[in-house]
Parts: sequence; structure tokens; C-alpha cells
Amino acid sequence: MKRLIIFFVFLFAAAYIAYSAIEMKYGSLNIFSKTPGVTIYVDGVVKGRDSVQIKEIQSGTHFVKVTSIVTADAQKGTTAEVTVYAEVVEVRAGELTTLVISEKGAQEPKRSKPSEEEVDVFKTKRVLDYSREMHTGWYIRGEYLTNLYYNFDSPTLDNYASSLALCLGCKIPLAPNIDFTMELERGEFNSATDKWYFMPLTANIQLSYLPSPYFRGKQYFGLGIGYYMTDLETSFRQNLTALGYHIFYGLEMPSGDQNAFFFEFGYHMADISRYSYNLNAAYASIGYRWDVKE
Repeated sequence: MKRLIIFFVFLFAAAYIAYSAIEMKYGSLNIFSKTPGVTIYVDGVVKGRDSVQIKEIQSGTHFVKVTSIVTADAQKGTTAEVTVYAEVVEVRAGELTTLVISEKGAQEPKRSKPSEEEVDVFKTKRVLDYSREMHTGWYIRGEYLTNLYYNFDSPTLDNYASSLALCLGCKIPLAPNIDFTMELERGEFNSATDKWYFMPLTANIQLSYLPSPYFRGKQYFGLGIGYYMTDLETSFRQNLTALGYHIFYGLEMPSGDQNAFFFEFGYHMADISRYSYNLNAAYASIGYRWDVKE
């Protein structure tokens, strides 16, 4: 138990440090054009017309291009897109970069740091907006499992083991702040008397809390049912299967446009008393979700 508590504290500290590092990698970029009717591109993607305000963008260099539609042939009525401005602009973490473009070119980018009040308001709005979005995506998660494997008939086969595990999951939105997830996990356990694997397939309903502006993301919790498979390697080899349940709590932090980092705590329980066994597993994990939302 002492090792488990130390691991949980270490995992939380590592996740917080990672979150802080991610937070510092973003800045803001505003682009204004004094000439109406222009199209603004950032890194080859159309961001808007005439003016663009990007509240969160990866720090570093970005290619900004501004184009305008002009008449190529008045008699034929054809038009052409010409480039008004095309330069590499540096965005610094935690700063607002403003670029003003006119017919004579662009002014030197202006940089400013928002006030603490503006930062707090922006964080609150950003987090609330993110929590309302519906995301569909695949994710992978690395886990540290601690498991109590209990045999009712033979106390000599009671084992407490721990293991690293891997989880593959898919998240499907049902409604804002309500998701359905499917997960398949796999962990190998070793002890003095046996070697066996733990592999649950779970279907879960996940609900999201209203997020805190101090965390760049949203909290969530869920409950699900699962089909649990384990293969016990002792003097008598057994393949055990059973239905069980899964409860969990986590924190999801967006990365980029729609992807997200997350860390999670959970508990599995499967009653396989018909085999005279019981399975319990607690875990702490950290993972990454790739959003497939169009």
C-alpha cells in the first residue's frame, strides 16, 4: 500500500509538471488587414477574412499569408488570387502577437502580455468552451496496476501482484459532457507461485464535471461493465472469465486543436466465485487521445 501511495503521488506530480510544460507552449496571434476582402492563411490553412484572432496557438514560428482577389481579365470576367503578404512570424509562449497588414506591407509585429484578469477570464472561457465540445477519438493509455488475486479454497494461492499494462480505447459522444467508451486492457502479473494475465474488455458511460479554470481541461468520472479474462499458470492451468464492473475518475487536458492528454485512477472488480476466485485491480494511468472529429 505504501508503494502504491508513493506511485500515485509521483504520477500526479509528473502529470502536473507535464501539464505546466504544455500550458507554457501556447501564445495568441491577432492578424488585422486594413484592406477589406482579403483571405488570411496561417501555416497553409484558411483562418478567416479581413481579421483573425487565434486565442491559442503553438509557440514558435508560423507562416502567415494574406491574399486578395483581383480582376485578371475584365473582358472575360476572370479573377486571380494574388499574395499581399507572406512572411514567417514568431509567436512567443504566454504572449499576444499582433500583426497589422496594409497595402504597403505589414507593420512590425507588436507583442504584449495580457493582464492577470484577462488571463483568468480567458482560461475560464477556454475551459468552458472545451468542455461543451463533443470529441470522438481513439486513445492509448499506459497503466500501473495493483491486483489482489484471491482463491477461496486455497490460501496458498492468494497473491498480491503489480504490473504495467497497456489500454486501447475508443470514445464516442452521446451528448455534451456524456460519452460512451470501449476499452481493452492487457497486463501481465508475476509472483512467487504463478504467472498470469489480466485482460478486461469494458463498456463505460463517462460523465464530465464542469471544469476548473486552474486545470486546462475537464474532469470526468464513469462507471461500466466488463468481460474479464485471465489465464492462471500454476500446477493446474486455468482460463477464467467473468463479468465485472469498472469505476474511474480522470482529468483531461487538451493538446493542440482537439487532441488531449489525460491521467486517470480506477478500479476493476470481477466476481468469478464459480471458479472459487475473486479479482480486484486498482490502477493509475496516463494516456493520450487522438480526436477523429471532422
